[in-house]
Amino acid sequence: MEAEILSDEELAHITGYKARAYQRRWLDDRQWLYVESRGKRPLVGRMYARMKLGVITPTNITPTPLPAAPVWTPDFSRVN
Repeated sequence: MEAEILSDEELAHITGYKARAYQRRWLDDRQWLYVESRGKRPLVGRMYARMKLGVITPTNITPTPLPAAPVWTPDFSRVN
């Protein structure tokens, strides 16, 4: 099973660099979003990388409308 974050080898293959500083520079130059780990490793999400590389396209999903409010109200007059 694939991890949600690209491995070191995958990131080196995409950027062409093994050094983390050069990987971050490559990502910054191409305006990729990433998070740095404590060791300054750029963490890139797998689905995000696929979208940036054109493998998949994001879809505009319209949210389903909320159901209409009920037209009745409960009758609490008989509750003790």
